[in-house]
Amino acid sequence: MDVRSLYTEASRCEAAQAYRAAGAMYRAAVERLCDDRGATGRNLNDRINDLANRGVPQEIVTDLHEARLLGNWSLHDGLEFSADEVADVAELLTEAVHILYMQPAERARMRQARKQRRDQHRAGTNPGDVASGG
Repeated sequence: MDVRSLYTEASRCEAAQAYRAAGAMYRAAVERLCDDRGATGRNLNDRINDLANRGVPQEIVTDLHEARLLGNWSLHDGLEFSADEVADVAELLTEAVHILYMQPAERARMRQARKQRRDQHRAGTNPGDVASGG
């Protein structure tokens, strides 16, 4: 399973007001994100901390710990969280995924578009044609 499918399942749990299950699944999404980024360590706490060594901003590392704790406390301690608490963690994960996965892809697309415009300009074609698809 990838981060997206685990997050989607967690969202379904959240929508069904199964907040402990949502917490567990959001934690599982964090674990998969760590796997995907190559984080190492003897437990999830260490693996999340290792993300900082792999270029992940400290603010995101801190937020991922929030998801880890929500899941841990849901599973191990049987704590029940409010809808707002679970939604906050979901939002933290959404932002982390956006920063770690979507923004780099967006920047790569923009770089490629700029390169294509420059290349067309050098070749004597109209750079405006790229933006209009022509």
